[in-house]
Amino acid sequence: MSSIYRKLVVYFLALNLFAIGAVGIYSYYKEKEALLSRIFDQLISVRQEKKTQIAAFFNQRLKDVENISRLRDVHKLFTKFSVHHKLPLLSQDNITDLTDYLDNAGCYRRLIMLPDKGGAYSLNTGKRPYEFYKLSAATTKALDKFGKSFGHGKISLVKEWQLNPLQKRPALLVGRKVYNNAENISGLLVLEIRPETINSVMFENSPNSGLGKTGEVYLVGNDKLMRSNSKFLKNAIFKTKVNTLGVLQALKGESGTAQYRDYRGVSVLSAYCPLTFSAIHWAILAEIDTKDAMIPIYSIRDNIIYLSLLIALISAAIITFLSRKISEPIKKLKEETTQIAAGEYGNTIAVEARDEIGELTRAFNEMSLKLKTQSDKLEEEKKWRLRSVLDAQEKERQRFSRELHDGLGPLLLTGKMKIESTRHANKETMEKTMEEVMALFSDTMQEIRNISNNMMPSGLKEFGLTVALQNFCGQVEDNYPLKVRLMLDLKREHYGKIVDIYLFRIAQEAINNVLKHAEASQVHLTIEEIGNQLFFTMIDDGKGFNPDNPDLHKGNGLLNMKERVNLLSGFFALSTAPGKGTKIDIEIPIQ
Repeated sequence: MSSIYRKLVVYFLALNLFAIGAVGIYSYYKEKEALLSRIFDQLISVRQEKKTQIAAFFNQRLKDVENISRLRDVHKLFTKFSVHHKLPLLSQDNITDLTDYLDNAGCYRRLIMLPDKGGAYSLNTGKRPYEFYKLSAATTKALDKFGKSFGHGKISLVKEWQLNPLQKRPALLVGRKVYNNAENISGLLVLEIRPETINSVMFENSPNSGLGKTGEVYLVGNDKLMRSNSKFLKNAIFKTKVNTLGVLQALKGESGTAQYRDYRGVSVLSAYCPLTFSAIHWAILAEIDTKDAMIPIYSIRDNIIYLSLLIALISAAIITFLSRKISEPIKKLKEETTQIAAGEYGNTIAVEARDEIGELTRAFNEMSLKLKTQSDKLEEEKKWRLRSVLDAQEKERQRFSRELHDGLGPLLLTGKMKIESTRHANKETMEKTMEEVMALFSDTMQEIRNISNNMMPSGLKEFGLTVALQNFCGQVEDNYPLKVRLMLDLKREHYGKIVDIYLFRIAQEAINNVLKHAEASQVHLTIEEIGNQLFFTMIDDGKGFNPDNPDLHKGNGLLNMKERVNLLSGFFALSTAPGKGTKIDIEIPIQ
């Protein structure tokens, strides 16, 4: 069996570890939740910033194409292309305004002019000297379709468009319809944006970007191919397909945050939204590797674990100390209780605490002292009862001796003397003496019967309790000036040998006490059977006595009655007072 000390240590330590673990786990998940919330807020902020930058970039391109369409050089060129249907002779001075604008923008691959009269002419910005060249019929046809895709009332448009079927990627075009002074369409002005300029807006490989080492923001077209470079893959534009949850949701027009595996198969935290501008329908995503993002929470987790272990060790030491302090008094109580169980009473324990254990110790000390007192009293009472039994036996022997000496002794002596006197007597004297001796023998036999009746009531064994009590009460009335009113309501002759004898002796003792001490003229004795109980009641009209008088306990009468009632598992009650008689009530269970 484990000790209470061990149980206290185990229970308290388990409870403490549970509390520390619960607080640690709760703190970890709350911090994780807060960190994820902050990370997603950061991703949303970066995503929104890039979305704003891209929108501003496209707005600027629309302004560029609008401003270029208003240049005098452009109108002259449209007129020449429409009238002459051939490439004009150009010099730097002829298109100064146009080339300055294109150089300052720095984001266009070429400028394309589609006169209303047909044909398509391209001015490449990367070559010097500047010159136009005529585009192929296939490209011209593709540009015509681009112009028709503007829709009714649309003047400017930003759109991805496939200019050459042999190319794997579409071109990003900014187009605007050009009108002459008569408000008639002169043609279509198209600017082709370099893909790297989009990438320069989106891609930012800086530790100060707010996305750490693994964070990035990128664009995905509606064909699920990247439109900006990846931090992890080279030449990802139009080559890397991204078929992730964020892309699918954003292309559906939804914005949100989520955790999933990206195009690399790596778990990331992502903030996504659609990027819709003019005829552009892309997805913009800001993502960071989950492992990189969770580094702070892993640090917090480790700190929580280390702190929890430290607290657990300190708590274990404190719990061990407190458990020992709590269990030591209980252990002492156990040892002292064992001694009490072995019969060693009166031992006490020093009380130090003022708590419940201190109260328990004080109660134990009181119990031990009381047990010692009661044990001493019981020992004294045992000795006194033994002396009382021995005294009663001695008195019974003395009474029996007196009865033999005073009753049988004279009769036997007289008979002996009469028989001896016949030695030399004549026949007549002898016959007379023998008659006298026979009479003496009859008296002797009667005296023996009387003595026997006193030792064992007459008729109790043969006829039962009722007859024995009636005979006894009759003898009392015949020999003493005391009227005995006997009322019996017994349903059986015998209630068992012990019950019969004890109940008779109780009645005998009670009436003998009345004869000796009460100076009563009348006694009422009632014995009745009710249910499983025998009810004994005796009332006398004597002088009564003071039940608190210590001299009463020197005799054996009341003690003998009480002892017999106790042996029968009964109840004994005495009520009396000087001048008011005495009443004895007894209840004895029967089977």
